[in-house]
Amino acid sequence: MNAFPGSVSVVIPVLDGGDALGELLEQLFAQEVPLDFDVLIVDSGSCDGSLELARRYPVKLIQISPHEFDHGETRNLGIRQTSGEIVVLLTQDATPAASNFLVHIVRPFEDPRVAGVYGRQIPRPSCDVVSARNQNAWLVGRREPACALLGDRSLEDLAPMERYELCAFDSVCCAIRRSVWSECAYPRAVFGEDIAWGKAVITRGWKIAYEPSAAVLHSHRRSIAHEYHRTRICHATLFDLFGLATLPRLRDVLRAWAYNLKTDLPFVWRQASPGRERMRQMLRIAALSIASPIAQYRGIRAGARTSLER
Repeated sequence: MNAFPGSVSVVIPVLDGGDALGELLEQLFAQEVPLDFDVLIVDSGSCDGSLELARRYPVKLIQISPHEFDHGETRNLGIRQTSGEIVVLLTQDATPAASNFLVHIVRPFEDPRVAGVYGRQIPRPSCDVVSARNQNAWLVGRREPACALLGDRSLEDLAPMERYELCAFDSVCCAIRRSVWSECAYPRAVFGEDIAWGKAVITRGWKIAYEPSAAVLHSHRRSIAHEYHRTRICHATLFDLFGLATLPRLRDVLRAWAYNLKTDLPFVWRQASPGRERMRQMLRIAALSIASPIAQYRGIRAGARTSLER
């Protein structure tokens, strides 16, 4: 690194982090980096041994009650309690994929116009094949670096999807410049604090960098109900922020359901391990093929209502 802009702090919100938190901390403190860094954990009521696990490492620990947790404000709290000029933010289940992760996540800040950097997310081996395919094909799965800048354009000049992609940012694995955060902190949010922050800094003329060499292992096997709830909130947020409506009509939902069944079930049959695992994934994807489009549709309608109420 030629001109790294200063000190580094790492902030990790935690609630019942389990084995994944142990993997994260082990990999974090095994980093081979030519700089000092400090780590702060904000715990919001763990009762699974996460606190005891965290105390095995040289971390600063802050405890808040579960009802105090907010995706934006809890991260702001952690940032306020650290001093690094660059603050790396990780979720409790985002495990650095290499011993030079920190070097790569901070390197783009050599450009003084970069406000934030987000890294690549590699699906874990336990991830179902459709989720892994979708994650690898999305913005956080790209293999080439990128840098977003609004420049002379206005967000209103862009299509909704272009606005979203330009402002993309992801708190699973990211870093922000403290001086920018001091002027533009995370908003309070039940979801989407990262993409809202991305929109705020992009419209202020800053750059957002994507750095795939700063990679973490991260994926989930959530319940269908959880996926439905998360997708609904996600699309309400995206409509509110960008006017993005992926499935605005009921007939769009039906078309998406038919398309998902036609493409995803054969894909699972070809790619999943034979036997019980294949059948389990087939059943899961069949349920998601309709749950996800309905959640998108209802999320868009909720986002539209929110916009009208303003």
